[in-house]
Amino acid sequence: MGRLAAIKKNNRKNNSGGIAPDALHVVNTLRIAITHFNKLFHASKDKEPLLITFIYLWMTQQLDSLTAAVDIPSLSRVTGKEACAEHRLRIININRISWVEYAQCYSTSTGSVWLWQPIPTALHHIFYSYVKTLATIAQKPLLNLTLKEQLWRFINSSWKTPKLCAQFGRLRKDVFFRYFTIMTLQSPYLSTPAKSVLLGDKTLHHHSAIAYQQKNSDQIRYEIFKAHNDYLERIVQAGSRYRINLALDNAHYNLSLLLDTKVTLPAYLTTAGKIIAFERQKNPNDHGYQYVELSTIWVGSERALPLDDVRTFFLALDNNVKQHTVAKVATKTQLKAYYNALTYQLAFQFLILTGARPTHAISLETRRCYGTLQSTISDKGRYRTLYLCDYLQQTITHYLSIQQNLLTQLGSNASSPFLWFLFDENNQPQPLNARCMRQFMQQHWPYQSSKIKNIVPYCLRHTFAQLALSSTDPQLTTQHIDRLMGHSSFGEHLGSDQCFPINKKILLLFLNQVSKKLYFSLEHSTLFSFSHIHLLQE
Repeated sequence: MGRLAAIKKNNRKNNSGGIAPDALHVVNTLRIAITHFNKLFHASKDKEPLLITFIYLWMTQQLDSLTAAVDIPSLSRVTGKEACAEHRLRIININRISWVEYAQCYSTSTGSVWLWQPIPTALHHIFYSYVKTLATIAQKPLLNLTLKEQLWRFINSSWKTPKLCAQFGRLRKDVFFRYFTIMTLQSPYLSTPAKSVLLGDKTLHHHSAIAYQQKNSDQIRYEIFKAHNDYLERIVQAGSRYRINLALDNAHYNLSLLLDTKVTLPAYLTTAGKIIAFERQKNPNDHGYQYVELSTIWVGSERALPLDDVRTFFLALDNNVKQHTVAKVATKTQLKAYYNALTYQLAFQFLILTGARPTHAISLETRRCYGTLQSTISDKGRYRTLYLCDYLQQTITHYLSIQQNLLTQLGSNASSPFLWFLFDENNQPQPLNARCMRQFMQQHWPYQSSKIKNIVPYCLRHTFAQLALSSTDPQLTTQHIDRLMGHSSFGEHLGSDQCFPINKKILLLFLNQVSKKLYFSLEHSTLFSFSHIHLLQE
């Protein structure tokens, strides 16, 4: 395989839906790590904090970035009333069930914010058994520098495969370190905002995808908790299937199985779709404590438009067409004004129903349109496939018949490389551009009901992405959304990938749902009010 082909293959493998590391190899490598850990720290009284720190580093994807003992963070426990900060742990008790939470960093437009994240189910008993014994002092770390150096020697040493583990395959140590990172990259139903929190902007597979999607911290916290549980559950099942036991023998820490998923969850972790963060506060009457919900933050794009405002905008476009509707007898000026109003309406419908960039494609090129089912457009120097929903297909067909009728009435032989275009005062085709689209949108946008003041056609692309992210019927994978938005890396663009029939069916089903959400109706479309008109001399 050539170098470029290998890069393409690697990009596709790291995308959503890629092949995950073999679960049996992961759990066997973890078994090897625990075996070496037991040998190295068998007589150590600090075995528990060393193990907790190692698992924390593995879960938070920090093992592969360590270069020395000083890089190992200082974990510490705090009370439920203290603010979240880097490398802090706490225990909260809701409905008489305790749960451990750790600090997770969120990158926002105003800077980094640390928010509480529940420990995955399979690791909770390990953390809780030890963290509950710690003093709630933020300045007292689990490990001092001497212990960090011991842990670093374990992390940096060679983990040779014991004979007991040789019957199963294993991962390279660096791949094992990146297990959570690899799974996050390849998770199909983990949203891009959640991936940006876990991975950071630098390691996102498609760097620009986060600029179009938005979720709040409660939703992201739920996704991360569910994803981490899934990553651990798959290796727990593999370990159970092949009876791989991860035992730790220590008088102070007797654990028969390192990963245990049979845990009763507190109520706040059982709500589908979101996990709320709490802060412990003293009751006003000084009797006990209460947990108060913490405010959420938003991660991602802030340019998606409210759906009701978008509907109102297209209703305004519909009314604009009706105002220019001509009678059986009309002048050329009236006829062109009516046609241009239809053209603007179709252009904006095209943007919201495809998510195309208005700076790249406002109309389809005739030579790159294959019937009305799909087309290709130039997107940042590369061509990509654009799928058209049923409503848009039929609307374009009817529009072209109106266009042909108008050309006949005007006696014009003019042609354009685009399917829809404007007519100027000289009866010549004038292509749509970003400037005229922006001015037209600002003229007809219902500002009184919108919280976003800088309204431009590009906001419709953000709205389209948010509709894709929030779609539940069908539920789109991260890769589906990337395909609709035209996000691709080398090896994933047109000519290097394939869209299988089942994926295409899901995409078209979603696109048809968008037109229904916006209340677009073929029966009531103003495009179909056009009939043969007798031209009146001006």
